[in-house]
Amino acid sequence: MTSDRIGAGAGAASAKRGSRTRVLPRALRRPVRFIQRLVSGDVSVPPRTETMLFGAVIGGAILYGSVLGGQFGQAVEQTTAAMGFAVEEIELSGNTYTPVDDVFAALGLDGRRSLVSIEPAAARSALTDLPWIASARIAKVYPSKLVVEVGERSPFAVWQTGEALSVIEQDGAVIGGYAAHPRLAALPLLVGKGAAETGAGFVATVQQYPIVADRVRAHIRVGQRRWDLRLDNGITVRLPETGVERALERLVTMQDELDVFGRDLAAIDMRLEDRTLFALTGNALEARQALIEARDAAREQARRGNRI
Repeated sequence: MTSDRIGAGAGAASAKRGSRTRVLPRALRRPVRFIQRLVSGDVSVPPRTETMLFGAVIGGAILYGSVLGGQFGQAVEQTTAAMGFAVEEIELSGNTYTPVDDVFAALGLDGRRSLVSIEPAAARSALTDLPWIASARIAKVYPSKLVVEVGERSPFAVWQTGEALSVIEQDGAVIGGYAAHPRLAALPLLVGKGAAETGAGFVATVQQYPIVADRVRAHIRVGQRRWDLRLDNGITVRLPETGVERALERLVTMQDELDVFGRDLAAIDMRLEDRTLFALTGNALEARQALIEARDAAREQARRGNRI
């Protein structure tokens, strides 16, 4: 019984030790065995192997440091450019409002550039970061040609808030600041807070009446509730909050019958359904006042003459 117990105890201890034994993964077993044989002297090392290994380690460290410092990329850039892969020809299309210099700067083409080092995905991202460019396609034609096709956003109007002028799309999204350009000069001008978001529908309504639309120079949003029209001769047409189409039809009729756009008026107030109010310019008001005074003087003189 004693021996059985002793045996049992030894077996338990052996089991404990076995449970603590660590087994290397299969992928590491062969390298570890080789190192053990190398250390024990079972494997003979060829001459200069240590020097080669040391050089490989140092070279790897230098290469790693160069990559981190950006020097490796510069070396590749210069080497491949010198080998005949420098960008010599650029075919650019689709840019109407984006300056060529902005495209070149975004692509890093303001200096000598290797075609090999240009990453199309990074180049597309850099181009679409420009205000006007919505999409871009990059193609490398070896040994030295780069093809760039861009798709620009569609301008709808110029939006003025205070003294700031911005070019906007039809949904009111701002493209960028306004810059002098023949095509942009012909865009509708929207003025005031809320004009960008609601301008497309209003401009479309006004364009249904060409006799009015051809004279409009600015669409002015008033109190984010209604619109005024500023004509090319300075007349302001005040439109109602609702029933804009009916007001414009009345305005067209008055223009046909009375040539109101040719009168010396400061404003035409269409906000009331049953009447139209006219505001005279300062000069017209003075002239009218002088006419009234002259008429009254003539009547007074005629009255006195009748008494005599």
